[in-house]
Amino acid sequence: MKKQKQEQTGQVNFVWALAGGYLIYLGGKLLYSLYRDGTGSSPVLVVIPAAAVFIGVGFWLLRREWKAYQFGAAHKDDPSTWNDDPVEEELPADNGDEEEDPL
Repeated sequence: MKKQKQEQTGQVNFVWALAGGYLIYLGGKLLYSLYRDGTGSSPVLVVIPAAAVFIGVGFWLLRREWKAYQFGAAHKDDPSTWNDDPVEEELPADNGDEEEDPL
């Protein structure tokens, strides 16, 4: 199966932006609890990679939504370039006035 590349849109989903911020917060809170309580209270080999994943995914979500916002702001005068609705191509009107070529 071919993977179709999605086109850039200008629509921002604020839920994803909030989720990204919350994941960054959770990752920071994990690292702070490790710093505050010391290494004896929690497994370091689990907390540090989990915090890194939370922070990394959070930044990725925020970056994706920020790029969508910037794209939408740059193309706000031409909403057809960022609309998710399918684009309908206009067909030439066939009113029967055209003569057919006999050859």
